[in-house]
Amino acid sequence: MAFYELTVQVNQALSATIDELMMAAGAVGVTYADAKDQPIYEPKPGEMPLWHHLKITALFDDQGLLEAASQQLHQTHPELEQLQTQLADQVWERLWMAHFKPLQFGRNSWVIPDGYEVVDPDAKNLLLDPGLAFGTGTHETTALCLRWLDENDVRGLSLVDFGCGSGILAVMALLHGAKQVICVDIDDQAIMATRQNAKKNGVAAGIQVVNPENVRSIKEQDGILANILAEPLMTYCDAFHRMLKPHGFIVLSGILKSQKNMICEKYATRFIDIACEIEHDWVRVGAIKGPVSE
Repeated sequence: MAFYELTVQVNQALSATIDELMMAAGAVGVTYADAKDQPIYEPKPGEMPLWHHLKITALFDDQGLLEAASQQLHQTHPELEQLQTQLADQVWERLWMAHFKPLQFGRNSWVIPDGYEVVDPDAKNLLLDPGLAFGTGTHETTALCLRWLDENDVRGLSLVDFGCGSGILAVMALLHGAKQVICVDIDDQAIMATRQNAKKNGVAAGIQVVNPENVRSIKEQDGILANILAEPLMTYCDAFHRMLKPHGFIVLSGILKSQKNMICEKYATRFIDIACEIEHDWVRVGAIKGPVSE
């Protein structure tokens, strides 16, 4: 399918109006970019800052819709210069995989994307097709968790992969000898990718899927892997504590360095032996379930 882009430069005050016009005209998406190289620093809570001068690009999957949007834009804002572009017909969600190569994590773990040969036959080799779900090992948050699995013995353990994405952590845990991994994700694409990757690697029997609304049914687990974001991690502290056996462990990622103290302070209310590992701007937090407070 061919796609078409319509791009204009506007000031901040006009951005919402143009966004609404493009979406009403049938755009499948609208993106914002800085038009004047103006830096934006970390916002305060509740803020959503924009640049003073923006480049707004609307994406259309029909040339007729683009032409109609262009005419309407010219009628309402004739002062705006327009740029129309037809994009080459490609499978866009797969294009990035041309840059995805075999990756090693720790001493004995490899992620091998579709189309590549195994590098070390004696290692734990995870054959991966991420589909449209998050989790390839290329991001620091996933890499931190994969290295943890390479460095720690999970043989015979029952684990939870909370926010499983592509299933990369669940599958790697099973390849390293975990008995079972309960997978939870709000995205159906993620569950589909997890099942496919587990089957591809011969560990589908070890995967159990639990819907997010049923997470209270998860109990007596040996450990939890949760590579999500800091905000939901804050929310799930007590729930993770309930899911675990006495002395069960957590491995948390998706945490920025600026969020590390917040996460550690929250989890210190339920967990002990908190330890952190940092890679670039990202943090992995590990801890052990503490005693239940009276």
